[in-house]
Amino acid sequence: MREEWGRLVALLLAQFRRLDLVEDALGDAVEAASRTWPTDGVPTNPAGWLMTAAKRRVVDRLRTEAVAARKQPLLLTDAERHQEGARTMADGGSLLEDDVLRLVLMCAHPALAPESATALSLRLVLGVPTADIARLFLVPEPTMAARITRAKKRIVGAGIPFAVPDASALPDRLDTVAQTAYLAFTAGYSPGTGPDLLRAELSGEAIRLVRVVLSLRPDEPSLVALLALMLLQHSRRDARVSDGRLVLLADQDRTRWHHDEVAEAVRLLAAPRLAGPVTPLAAAYALQGRIAAEHATAASAADTRWDRIIGLYDLLLQVSPAPSARLARAVAVAEHLGPAAGLDALEGVEIPDSHRPASVRAQLLARAGDADAARAAYDQAIAACRNDVERAFLLSRRDELDG
Repeated sequence: MREEWGRLVALLLAQFRRLDLVEDALGDAVEAASRTWPTDGVPTNPAGWLMTAAKRRVVDRLRTEAVAARKQPLLLTDAERHQEGARTMADGGSLLEDDVLRLVLMCAHPALAPESATALSLRLVLGVPTADIARLFLVPEPTMAARITRAKKRIVGAGIPFAVPDASALPDRLDTVAQTAYLAFTAGYSPGTGPDLLRAELSGEAIRLVRVVLSLRPDEPSLVALLALMLLQHSRRDARVSDGRLVLLADQDRTRWHHDEVAEAVRLLAAPRLAGPVTPLAAAYALQGRIAAEHATAASAADTRWDRIIGLYDLLLQVSPAPSARLARAVAVAEHLGPAAGLDALEGVEIPDSHRPASVRAQLLARAGDADAARAAYDQAIAACRNDVERAFLLSRRDELDG
């Protein structure tokens, strides 16, 4: 169901233009399959079975509706869609006409807020149940259901077309797809609150979303670079936590890393499409990916080339001067030149509502031998930390100072 959901939604939407009916009908079809297949057997073409069953349900619903209620289509008519799809790029090449791509780009329309675009993409393109999306984003299911419903209504009310945008809008829209996927991925590894240090399943869904779009646009630099970055970060998922406790990168069991994903990411970073001029977003993803690759390909923590990592962070800060990048660079400087240099690099770094700057400062002060200042910094980090696992880690480090 997960593998076929987005394609079936797109095909049904292309035929019926009714987002409300399509998703309900497909959900009914899946429910019917769960009841009948265990006794009747799985059909030869499961996706075709679901498609036929969903079509019947849409037709049944349409027959019961008043003609007046169906005078205005919720999305573009077929004629309008084909007119949009027939537009050509500036270089004369045809835009890709693909129902799944149209669905993804519709969800990534700039009229939708990023968090709404992410939730809608997970629901419509990947078929993630609303309850699971709510759990992954740490909100009640009714809240997430209302968010997704508002996004759907926004699509209808704003007249967002189920079509590939023209050449001028396509790059920005694909960047939005990348940012949406990255937002979902980051949420998986930075849950913020609650008992879980990471939610790898959400990050896995974000990777699947990028793969779906990349299969349709295989040379899109931002998507190539983003997939590489995601795979490198995701490859360490099984080693990040041990017995419910946070394990720092230097202490992780590298035999538990997914080295096949590391190898795929390294190949992606070497792709010719990333060798030439790219957008700032693609450049930022590529640089972050190369930083992650330095960690992933080092035989051990002691073999990490921190000098190269500092140089990559310097380039990244020219492209995207984010406080989180400055914080990470300070850590690299401390590893390469010592805690005092790291503290100097950390000076002035602030991230609103984040405990991480204070946490890094505490660790560097402890390494520098200033226990009192380190303890105060740990207290500040603990007070700001809302994640149970990270808070327990910080408390243990503070207790080590007292010991």
